[in-house]
Amino acid sequence: MKLSQIVPNKIDNNLLKKIFFSINKEKYDNADYIIVYGCHIKSLLDERLIHVLSIVENKKYSKIVLTGGIGVNGDFNESEYMRDYLIEKGIDEGRIIIENKSTTTEENNLNVLKMLSLNSIQQKTNIVLVTQEVHMTRIILHWKKIINNKNIKFYYDYVDKSTISYEKVINNSYLLKLLKKQVEKTIKFIKEGKYVDIDID
Repeated sequence: MKLSQIVPNKIDNNLLKKIFFSINKEKYDNADYIIVYGCHIKSLLDERLIHVLSIVENKKYSKIVLTGGIGVNGDFNESEYMRDYLIEKGIDEGRIIIENKSTTTEENNLNVLKMLSLNSIQQKTNIVLVTQEVHMTRIILHWKKIINNKNIKFYYDYVDKSTISYEKVINNSYLLKLLKKQVEKTIKFIKEGKYVDIDID
């Protein structure tokens, strides 16, 4: 079954797990770019930043790209908050690239695509995407729609033991309701041509 064929009122926990919590992590040794996604909730951003620090301690990398401006529900600039956090932890500011205008995941991707001229890169380039696993599916579906360069290899390196893990989401009625809305939004974006469609079986 295609993701776009899901009937919203028939979404169960097993389906949510297939869509949002079944992302494979591939091994990698180096990253040309580590892209860290913004969020208007600082505790979730901190999870991502702690994970980034663990990556740079163990992997070779060239640049860290921090994305996010002031979102619709936010009151601070997400990428600038992340920059200050990483610099305080000893990351060289010269290795940080800021994308501080976007307000959505899709704008994150589009602005980074343009800033780094990713569709024009002619050498093999490894890009590591960092967020929580629950957020990764939307990011992937959008990148698959807008990227057109076989030289780009994406790796998905999400936060381990997040406060919004599968187990915690399905046991929290509020989070569960939010996630089901994310399914509806994802289906809508697929039908509008903003995301690619995928098989979920």
